[in-house]
Amino acid sequence: MTPEPDDTLRAIFGDPIDVYTDAQALDDGALVDIAPWDLSFRGRLINRVTGGLFAALEQSVKQPGALKGVLRAKLRHGTLRGGIWQVPPGLWLIANDVGGWTLMRPEDY
Repeated sequence: MTPEPDDTLRAIFGDPIDVYTDAQALDDGALVDIAPWDLSFRGRLINRVTGGLFAALEQSVKQPGALKGVLRAKLRHGTLRGGIWQVPPGLWLIANDVGGWTLMRPEDY
């Protein structure tokens, strides 16, 4: 029987020292859940944005409720560069472990 990938990694490296879950990241503000905004890119829901980027975007958009529209407009210009989906100006979309995309700045990675 072939071990599952997680079992193989555990066999090589041992048990993880620490695990930081999606729920913990949401609880402490490192990630913000934007799944209710129903934004998608290439058929996958954008369900997370890093907390720092979310705060910066909120400050830059002066009209309440306009941030969703601003992000939707930016997503139309997403391109694949070096294996990473990039959204101008300088944002990344990274597939996450909860079935969607996380929008972030490169320094948030």
